[in-house]
Amino acid sequence: MTVSFEDIAIAGGDTAQPHAMSRRLKALEPFIQPGIGRFLDCGCGSGAYVAAIRNQFRLDVHGVEHDSQKVEAAWRDLGLEGRVTQGDLQAIEGTGNSWDYALLNEVLEHIPNDRAALAEVHRLLKSRGHLFVFSPNRRFPFETHGVYWRHSGRPVPNWVPFLPYVPLALGQRVFRYWARNYWPGELGRLVESAGFRIIHRSYLGMTFENISGRQPAPLRAVRPLLRAGIDAMQKCPGLRSFGVSQFLVCRK
Repeated sequence: MTVSFEDIAIAGGDTAQPHAMSRRLKALEPFIQPGIGRFLDCGCGSGAYVAAIRNQFRLDVHGVEHDSQKVEAAWRDLGLEGRVTQGDLQAIEGTGNSWDYALLNEVLEHIPNDRAALAEVHRLLKSRGHLFVFSPNRRFPFETHGVYWRHSGRPVPNWVPFLPYVPLALGQRVFRYWARNYWPGELGRLVESAGFRIIHRSYLGMTFENISGRQPAPLRAVRPLLRAGIDAMQKCPGLRSFGVSQFLVCRK
């Protein structure tokens, strides 16, 4: 029997923090030919990555975002009117086979129908176009999005370890999840079922920049040490796969 996350609502945080953004742009770099091509940021938030990718890689970059307030912020704060538009990733407006690159940056886990979103991105990409996916890694022993007790609605403290390891069939009886969390093989099968071929897989370590907004106060005092420790772990093949995020490069 297949068990899946229930009642996922459209939502999302913001990975546009200095260390997180720097690492993600560096991960993209080997797979982008600067100055050539069109890039679509799917679920672009307030447009920070749209602006950064345009500046760093000199591409024709656009973004689609569900939240109208974030779209307005992208227009107002970054001058991205005409580049960032409001839309639904499960039914993206636009002509098929028209984009060279697409990005789902910590977005797929927040879409009610993740398969429909991947199908839409596949439709929009040109043949041999690249899809970049950053998404939660269920091997990471903490649930960074947070979960809630199903019956009381109270949040489970996000410092409680091993919540992602609770089998989903059991977890959905006692917890309410507001975002998915994918095992590496699960995410790989999901993107392949949409017609993509995975050409690269890696993992990113946590940057402790309070992206979730729920970081315990004591961690803030030791963030540089924690970041250094995570950087060291990323160099160890056996530990690297326990990073907080997966990174997939997929080709149509």
